[in-house]
Amino acid sequence: MKILHTSDLHIGSPLTSRLSQDKVRERKGELLTNFERMIEEAVYQRVSLFIIAGDLFDTSKITKSNAERVIGAIARCPSIDFLYLPGNHEKDALAESGVTLPENLKTFGEDWTYFDYGEVCVAGRSEIKAGMFSSLELDYRKTNFVVLHGALADGRTGGETIGRRELEGKHIDYLALGHYHTYSEHKIDETGIAVYAGTPEGRGFDEVGTKGFVIIEADGRHARHTFRPFAKRTLRIVDVDLEGALSRADVDRRVDSSLSGIPHTDLVRLRLCGKRAPELFPDEGAILSRWQSAFYHFEVKDESSIRISPDDYKYDRSLKGEFIRLVTSKGDLTDEEKDKIIRTGLAALMGEADEI
Repeated sequence: MKILHTSDLHIGSPLTSRLSQDKVRERKGELLTNFERMIEEAVYQRVSLFIIAGDLFDTSKITKSNAERVIGAIARCPSIDFLYLPGNHEKDALAESGVTLPENLKTFGEDWTYFDYGEVCVAGRSEIKAGMFSSLELDYRKTNFVVLHGALADGRTGGETIGRRELEGKHIDYLALGHYHTYSEHKIDETGIAVYAGTPEGRGFDEVGTKGFVIIEADGRHARHTFRPFAKRTLRIVDVDLEGALSRADVDRRVDSSLSGIPHTDLVRLRLCGKRAPELFPDEGAILSRWQSAFYHFEVKDESSIRISPDDYKYDRSLKGEFIRLVTSKGDLTDEEKDKIIRTGLAALMGEADEI
């Protein structure tokens, strides 16, 4: 039996980023289209069960059009059972949307809900509370899947926390998790594994990297899984270290090398970092102008700091030397404050426009 595990699609997300309004609308549409594409892939892969481990929607107030498209996509594939766990974001939004739910969409309740498929059993619940694993009943002779939405941790179960140690010996072969937006796997005991599928499509620069879903093959007592990259666009943070750069030409060469080979469909944040020479002022505007048309979205953040050695200016009698010695001698300023003051002062002395 093949099973697809996904979570955290967050359809209807406002996408409050630096995108233009046109691109915000386009990206919101892509989140929904991505779900439909995933179902098409499930059909192609001959998947029998499609597990949604929470946060299919971003909010408990979903539009009727979004609900109808989601339900329509599910209804068009009656050969697949969709096992849906409402997450902490949408709660009962789909059930309360007024849209008729198809027979192949099965929902987990607040207490343990079980779906039996011969040698495979899938159990799940939308409410996480203390002591809940004491009432979980699984047949050790089956391949057992459990679906939850929460934070796997070493503490006690309750709130949004799933106590890792409480899972041991419960005959769980595969714990399908939602809540965290990056794929990861964690050992439960000698036979069981917990897996976060992650979000299938990143929405902001706190969700960078490869995104996709998980395909599981259940064969008797074994459940083998594979992560499948699937996102239409990848969000990337690219760091460019300015240490040792002597000129803007050096900076440009490092930027060009770092961005080379990135698909034009991606969203990229270029982050200038490291300690740079005091006389080097990166031209963020020029970098932005040079690269913004190369990607779906491109932005630049200068997080570099100035490399200042007071000894280098000990005998410098220029205005710059006097200024640097004065600022570095201030014991009531943090290093960050000194860096900002020196950056602003040097920009003024050298006639540079430095936006801080």
